[in-house]
Amino acid sequence: MTVEQAPSLQEQKTRPEPVNLPPGPNGISKITNSFRLLGSDVLGQYIDLWHKYGDIVYSKLGPLHTYTLFDPEDIHHVLVKNQKNYAKGIAYEGLRLVVGNGLITSDGQFWRQQRRLMQPPFTATAVNQYVQMMTEVTEQLLNRWEKAADSGRPVHMDAEMLRLTTSVIGRALFNIDLSEELTEVGYAFQDAFTFVPGRTMNPFKLPLSVPLPSHRRFQNSMILIEEFIAQRTAEKKKKGLDNSFLSQLMKAQDEETGHQMTDQQLRDEIVTLFFAGFETTARSLTWLWYLLSRHKDVAAKVEAEVDRVLAGRIPTVQDLYQLSYSRMVVDEVLRLYPPVAVMPRQLIEDDEIGGYQIPAGSLLLLVTYVAHRYPSIWDDPEKFDPERFSAEAAKERPKSAYVPFANGQRICIGNNFALLEMVIACAMAASRFRLEPVSPEPIPIHFSGTTKPAKPVNLLIRRR
Repeated sequence: MTVEQAPSLQEQKTRPEPVNLPPGPNGISKITNSFRLLGSDVLGQYIDLWHKYGDIVYSKLGPLHTYTLFDPEDIHHVLVKNQKNYAKGIAYEGLRLVVGNGLITSDGQFWRQQRRLMQPPFTATAVNQYVQMMTEVTEQLLNRWEKAADSGRPVHMDAEMLRLTTSVIGRALFNIDLSEELTEVGYAFQDAFTFVPGRTMNPFKLPLSVPLPSHRRFQNSMILIEEFIAQRTAEKKKKGLDNSFLSQLMKAQDEETGHQMTDQQLRDEIVTLFFAGFETTARSLTWLWYLLSRHKDVAAKVEAEVDRVLAGRIPTVQDLYQLSYSRMVVDEVLRLYPPVAVMPRQLIEDDEIGGYQIPAGSLLLLVTYVAHRYPSIWDDPEKFDPERFSAEAAKERPKSAYVPFANGQRICIGNNFALLEMVIACAMAASRFRLEPVSPEPIPIHFSGTTKPAKPVNLLIRRR
């Protein structure tokens, strides 16, 4: 074992059992809970565990010790204070089938090198170069909504947001609109990433060589993805580099080592960026429209702000700094529906959390969905209240309480890009339309890798 690698499951079998364990389900209860966590109300089950057992919950399946953390300070300990002692580890094996050893799944020195190579185009200032592209794509979306407003038929918001974010990330990565020109590849990306959560959460997964329909579909999607990225990379090398993310990564060079990415590293990082750029942002935007359609007071404040700042114009970079309430709305959406509501980490060397000794190799599940509702920090935590993110309120709150993009060195590299995209979409839509729910019935959450609506979010589009 190196200093940046957690013990394998085989190694853990030879280690003594930990003592002074936190409370948690045992025996039949443990097995029952494991199967329930494969069901539709995963986050509800985590809340039940928290209410029953407290801020740290222990369980064990086979040789793997699992500690589920809910307290924001404990999560902060893992993500920030002692982050070097935690790896992505075993919980990301399913995602590695798609993204390989990309930034989301890699660890140690290799991860640090890749992060240095990839950071420059993702700073808060650098992503501003994509504002015009994002506004163009959003304008296309809103022009389609004109027809929906005329027809009076509801819009399937999940599909609309996936189309929007696929278009944005395709143009940012390759200078190609995947939602329009290469739908087959766009669907291949979506199908491949849809396959991963179910496989990850299934304790009885079969080898991919077993010819199940789901396995064949996944393998076919991966063939399309590999061919597409190889073709795009070859074209950039032949025709010359441009301002796309792919081109910037192709010419990136580590200042410390002089290293440049191999074709395999490029492939892994491009697939990683596509995953992070379309899936999670699309779900977050769907939740944004869902909440605004049900909170007319908040929607009215967004409208007042965009009328004052934009006055019907397409937003520029300078305008975005003035859309403070729209940004607060985005932050509150990400609090209630964090894109990745459970973050797994694996412990490298023994640690202590909350007075409990945690043995090396243990799996830690950081439930940010609960941390974002922690009652000692968030008043009336289920209420949709963007004012929580005013400068005054945020200043009084511990930074560990809000981690929609993780925190510390491993904070999501695309967070600035995603926030920019969401604020632009929110402001531009609010300047032209109001959204209304088809039904007042609330839509629950389905968590399977990302935080999704359990039912289609169908909304009526009304002109303002």
